[in-house]
Amino acid sequence: MIVSVNEALRRVGEPFPFAWEGELPYETFGGSPVRFAGPGKISGVCVYDGKTFRVDADAEASYETTCARCGCPMVQKLSFSFTEHFVRSIYKTPDDDLYPYEGEQLDLSEAFFDNLFLEMPMTTVCSESCKGLCPICGADLNRGQCGCQNQKIDARFSALESLLNDHKEV
Repeated sequence: MIVSVNEALRRVGEPFPFAWEGELPYETFGGSPVRFAGPGKISGVCVYDGKTFRVDADAEASYETTCARCGCPMVQKLSFSFTEHFVRSIYKTPDDDLYPYEGEQLDLSEAFFDNLFLEMPMTTVCSESCKGLCPICGADLNRGQCGCQNQKIDARFSALESLLNDHKEV
């Protein structure tokens, strides 16, 4: 995700458009591997102010995941925007929120993945109408009823049953 900024370094304050599309490398998020389904894309503009680059970008990526209700594999597509600042690595301090760069190129990889992972939902569902799995036998209820009988609620939880009206959420 390299963007050449050699022309922008010579024209302070002028916006320069860029675009990148390519395969995304293997990454981990929350200790789990993230498998990407197709290329990632970034486009936007960068502006050099004499010390830092401001990058305004629109990005998209698709990744493989599983439905939180039924466990079926699915592909989730994310489109997001971000604005980040880059400074020469010799000026970067541990306390600032700037990304470092060297020479006449910006590597947008770290900024891209930081923002992608901020946009990733905690859970995903294959559809809003997904019925999930039977809590008794584990059958996928999207494929039909499983035949399990409604079990009598444990007497210790009978007071909770009164909160339900025809088995609909209150």
